[in-house]
Order: sequence, then structure tokens, then C-alpha cells
Amino acid sequence: MPSLKTLSVNKDITIAETIDSDFYLNKEYYILSLNKIFSESYQFITDLISFDCTQYPFIFLESSINEHLLLTKKEDEILCLHNVCTHRGNIVCLKKNSKKSLQCSYHGKVFNLKGKFLSMPGFEGVKNFPTEKDNLLIFPVKIWKNFIFAGINPEINIKHFLSDVDNKLGWYPFENLELIKEKSQNYEIDAHWALYCENYLEGFHIPHVHKGLNSDIDYSSYKTELLDNGVLQYTCSSNDKDRLPIPEGCINSDKNIYAYYYWLFPNMMFNFYSWGLSINIIEPITINKTRIRFLSYVISGAKQVMNTASSVDVVEEEDQRIVQSVQKGIQSSFYNRGRYSAKHEKGTHHFHRLICKHLK
Repeated sequence: MPSLKTLSVNKDITIAETIDSDFYLNKEYYILSLNKIFSESYQFITDLISFDCTQYPFIFLESSINEHLLLTKKEDEILCLHNVCTHRGNIVCLKKNSKKSLQCSYHGKVFNLKGKFLSMPGFEGVKNFPTEKDNLLIFPVKIWKNFIFAGINPEINIKHFLSDVDNKLGWYPFENLELIKEKSQNYEIDAHWALYCENYLEGFHIPHVHKGLNSDIDYSSYKTELLDNGVLQYTCSSNDKDRLPIPEGCINSDKNIYAYYYWLFPNMMFNFYSWGLSINIIEPITINKTRIRFLSYVISGAKQVMNTASSVDVVEEEDQRIVQSVQKGIQSSFYNRGRYSAKHEKGTHHFHRLICKHLK
């Protein structure tokens, strides 16, 4: 079997071609992306308010990586543990609870909330038992503001990204954000995960795809800033009503900013509005099917407007339609690579180069 060709995108956007379409169509690239990109990333898990228990089981990138993990909390210390029993591989914790220890439902092996082995019935006389292998593995966890991230082998640095958010949004009322479950949902689309990210990373399509949003913003003010393993996009509002209330003296306080759109490589989007925060988490299911976890965090006392021409739910549906159309188009045997707008597609170019870097 021939080896995969090395993907490359020229660093000079004015002469660069987009990433090879084989990246979206060849299953070997998809598997490589799971192993060398997603397995090395931090992923958003939940928020501190929703983590109102001592044991919070979750699946790290369900349908692709599929690792069963578990957040535990004891005296305000939060850990991420392997949620698989070290005896015979049973899932230890099946649902969130506030118990003070973990007990496997298969043979009764018990662990404390730090994953350390406590007891096991029927093991009298077993030699060299217990050992370190009888403890649950501990994985990296990161707390930022009131959000919890975890990873199985997180090599992708997110420090610069979080620092930029802190610098521009240090004034933002993160402590007053509340998850509104009825306005949060999961979508599944028939498209490669990266196509959704590419679409997010440029505002070039807004006048053509999002007529309602385009009327609310000053498209001529649209800006893109490249970060280490991230991108920030922002634009000004076309009116004084729909704008971030940036305090005087803070970055961009002299601008009528409509929203800050932050993207963290490879698959997370944090969209800051006057009413609150919309988070999109893009999860691969197969090479051509993607799950979008759409979470709405509303500032206490604010109201998120829905079902209008420019609201996030309508814009989301418009994005999904165009991304699924692109998925059909890239399968053509007559399409391989395109070109970038040097003015409007810096974010997509940056994304493609990050993919190439991590897949080497």
C-alpha cells in the first residue's frame, strides 16, 4: 500500500493553495487526525456549576476517540480519571453522583476519588497485590474561568489562546454565565469535521450566506487575528443596540464590537455576545459525519434572542447547509485545491497549516 503523501500549504497566503482534497476523502488521513490532532488536544467537558456532584462520567470525543473518563471532586480538587476498572475493564461510574468512593459494579473493586485502590473482595492470597496498576489512571485537567477542559495526551498548547481571551475579555462576567439547556442542543451533519471549522474561520461568506447577520454588522470592519493554535475574529455592529459593553479603558472600548469569535485548534469555538457565550464543539463521528455540540450560556438577567434572521440558531442552520454542500462538491474527481483570499481567509489558511504541521 502506498504511503500517505505529506500535506503542505505554503505559508505565503498570496501564493498558497488550499489543503489537498484527499485530506477530507482519504480515511487514513481521518484516522491520522484522530491520533495526532484530537488525541493531543484539550476538550471542553463542562462548567463548574453543572459539575454539582463528586463523580461526573463522560466520553472523551464519543464516536471517534471514545475514551471513558471521569471527573471527580473532593474538597474543591478536581481530577480526571480513567473510568475503566483495572480488574476486568468494566465501566466504573455510569452516571453522575455524589458518592465518596468509586465501586465497580462487576466484582466490587473500590477506589477513592483520587483513583487510588482501596479494596477488592475475593483476592485473599493473591501475590504482589495491589500495585500501582490497580489504581485508576489520572489524565490532565485544566480549569479556566468556570469551565473544565480535559485531555488524554494534550500536547497542543492553549496558554497563548487563553491569555488572549483574558486580555480582551477580563471584564466579561464569566461568573454570571448560566447554561440554558433548552437553547443548547446537538446537531449531526453529513460533512467532514474540518469543513465546518473552515467555514467558521472566515467571514468572507457572510454577505452571501447570512443575510440577516450581514444587516446587523458593519462587514467592512471585519478583522481576523491569528493566535498560537487559535484565531480571533470580530466585527463592529451596525447599530448601538447589538454591541459588547466593553468598559472604558479596556481593549477595543473605542469600537462598537458586535461579538468576539474565538476558535481553539482543532475544534472549539467560543462566541462572546452582549447576552452571553455560545460554545460550538465540533466532534468527528466518521470521515464524513460530524456532531456539533451547541451550548448557550446566558448572562444572568440577559435574554438570548432566537429565531430571528440574525440569531445564532438561524446562522447555525445556514452554516450547516453550506458546509454540507461543500462536502458534496469536494468529492468531485475534478476538484483538488483552491486559492485563498489574502484579505478574508487568513483564519482558514492558518487552520490548514496547523493541520499540516500536526500530521507530519
